[in-house]
Amino acid sequence: MNQFNIAELTTALINRWKFIVVFTIAAVAIAAGATFFITPKYTATTKFLPGNVVLADKARLFNDEIQHLYSFFGSGDDLDRLMSMASMDTSLKQVIHAFDLTNYYKIKEKDAGMGMYKTIRQFKKDLSLVKTVNNELEISCAHQSKDTAAAIVNFMTDQLAAKMKNIWKLQYEKINVQLDSSIAAISNDYNNLFNTATSNDAIVKTKMSVLLSQLEQLNKLSIETKMAAATTPEALIVLEKASIPAKISWPNKAVVLPLAALLGLIFSVCLVLISAKPSRF
Repeated sequence: MNQFNIAELTTALINRWKFIVVFTIAAVAIAAGATFFITPKYTATTKFLPGNVVLADKARLFNDEIQHLYSFFGSGDDLDRLMSMASMDTSLKQVIHAFDLTNYYKIKEKDAGMGMYKTIRQFKKDLSLVKTVNNELEISCAHQSKDTAAAIVNFMTDQLAAKMKNIWKLQYEKINVQLDSSIAAISNDYNNLFNTATSNDAIVKTKMSVLLSQLEQLNKLSIETKMAAATTPEALIVLEKASIPAKISWPNKAVVLPLAALLGLIFSVCLVLISAKPSRF
């Protein structure tokens, strides 16, 4: 059985070291030259923490004894909720329309739906949503314009915060519509009883008293609900607002050139070993 002859292979590599060096240098030079033809991209990043959804509870506003029990920061579930909302196609479409990304990615489709679909796919390649070990959400976006890269990330952050706050606000507004409807119905019943009541009708007066009590409670609840809708808490706390990136993120020469050197070295060594054809292999 033939054995691998280390001595022959080592000798072949030593004899062809110049070829290996030249080939490796050539690979680095080609990679360096190629980077000049690649349109550079800049990456902007923002980090934020989720707001505590419990802070939207109206009971917090009217109970001094429990206000200190609430944390301003949300849980991992709150962060997952924000991450899911940020990655939804409806959210991405708003960004695409705001920054005309369809033209940026040079998507040419007669069908608007297919054009948007392809734009979203391209945008997701430049977008990164990462949940860190510190329970933070990190949003990064790469773009050929450094200003646009930062603007997109900050736009997504503002959009996400506004969307979450609007959800809380809409819930209270729906409750308030129901309260207003109940108040109107009870007020109508009270007015009907008031117009038909006589001074000696004790039962009617009792009913009117009950209705007044209900109206008082509903009016109070309506005021609280309106205040809660007007004072919705922050949905997220920005830790690091995206700033205009100072350097190119792609192509990264610090990564590309060493990688090209490594691949050139490996490939040239393989060529030498194949061409050497050792007697025992």
